[in-house]
Amino acid sequence: MFSGALIGLTAVGLSGDAFAASLARGAGSRSGNLARALRNGAIFGTAEGAMCLLGWLLAAGLSGLVTALDHWVAVILLGFIGGKMIVESFAEGPAETGRAAGESRLAMTCLTALATSVDSAVIGVAMNFSGVEAGVALLIGGVSAVLSTLGFLLGPIAGQLLGRRAELVGGLVLIAIGVSIWTDHVLA
Repeated sequence: MFSGALIGLTAVGLSGDAFAASLARGAGSRSGNLARALRNGAIFGTAEGAMCLLGWLLAAGLSGLVTALDHWVAVILLGFIGGKMIVESFAEGPAETGRAAGESRLAMTCLTALATSVDSAVIGVAMNFSGVEAGVALLIGGVSAVLSTLGFLLGPIAGQLLGRRAELVGGLVLIAIGVSIWTDHVLA
């Protein structure tokens, strides 16, 4: 049975990947833009809560499928996004600017949020089987939103320390998260 403390620890634990990914995304930012940080947090929190709720709703019939595929989805998406960041870290010339750059950043943020929240679906399944109410997904999403916002705001500090290598390090972090999720499931 999930106690209040266990639910809180689970929420923080699930948010770890989102925090690290947000830190990496924020490292590529020139400054801690609060509006972008809040948008980033909202996207990551929504993805985390929605995936948890989806797992809770699908628990009856599809728990085996969710458990069988979640780690593959995460490693593929995070590998792709991390690889793209690594390639861009070696690109010559100025970064994209304007509307196209904003749309690209938003798309990558959404993909990253989806990839880091896949494991929340499995937690949602476990919560359903343990009799935990579906509303707990809101708490999990809220914790992820707060920690992701904080990670994005702290990212520029990491970016200043790392300079142009920040995007390279960020890409490597995302790939490491994907590999970690994959190995945790394969070796379990």
